[in-house]
Amino acid sequence: MLGMITSSPALALFGALVLAYHALTLLNVLFKTWIATGPNPKKYGDWAVVTGSTDGVGKAIAFELARKGCSVLLVSRSEQKLKVVKGEISSKYPSVSVDYAIVDFSKLTPSALDGLKAKLQTIDVGLLVNNVGVSYEFCQWFHELSDTEVANMLSLNVESATWMTRLVLPSMLAKKKGAIVNMSSASARAPLPLLAQYSATKGYLENFTRSLAVEYAGKGIHFQCQSPYFVATAMTFPNSKVAPEKRATMMTPTPQKYAKAAVARIGLDTMTSPYWAHELLLWVQARIPDAVAGPVLLSSHKAVRFHKKNVAKMEEKLKKI
Repeated sequence: MLGMITSSPALALFGALVLAYHALTLLNVLFKTWIATGPNPKKYGDWAVVTGSTDGVGKAIAFELARKGCSVLLVSRSEQKLKVVKGEISSKYPSVSVDYAIVDFSKLTPSALDGLKAKLQTIDVGLLVNNVGVSYEFCQWFHELSDTEVANMLSLNVESATWMTRLVLPSMLAKKKGAIVNMSSASARAPLPLLAQYSATKGYLENFTRSLAVEYAGKGIHFQCQSPYFVATAMTFPNSKVAPEKRATMMTPTPQKYAKAAVARIGLDTMTSPYWAHELLLWVQARIPDAVAGPVLLSSHKAVRFHKKNVAKMEEKLKKI
């Protein structure tokens, strides 16, 4: 009894320190998403390279970088879309240069890499945004994915960022400045049953970024990984009959709203979810044990998998295999 009484002040102090720690981390979330802003991205160089830049978040980030004064190299697989986006940016921001490179990251050959390397050597690349990526059409067990779907996720989500980073690093090292932003996802931060392959590829980007940030910290190159929750894009709302941007909410921002927050965060912390509501959600998520989060997510994703619309899609898919 005496031992319990004498130890209570120590327990109270420990509890107070834990509460103070969580309060400070919460204040940090609010500070870095509401107040702090990074440097103008032009400080790294004249050109920004954005992959997957003809739709959604990638397109919005390309526009926001142009608004900040960066010339932009758009990288995507559709020349028709690239020409349209190039024309739109040039019309809105005539003071910056806009160019494009046609690359299909699902079929990334040595010759394609060589051609892209030659293109990059003609411009002063200060910033690379590895944005291109793909997810599941709907929640599925891993064994239900086709080999093509697995290969595409590896190519688009993992290999694209890896090889693009290798292409721009030499010139950044030579001038001792540059920034590389890898677009991950909040899905990398918790067990994600029935979206396991997507979660795993985004987890690669997080650890890739975290390690390279330390590796190149003394060489003037800033690495950052952005891990958003949902943004109102076609990837978030596949096959939607309503325009994705019209489905935006406070928790699911438009690509333009997300892009503004994303560009403002470049040059600051290594791991971030730049839109304030997403960063706050990640703060909460980090305090939920996997043993709790996993079963809840499994139940939620099973409901998606067995929705009548997705059951029909799976039946059609199995016919083609």
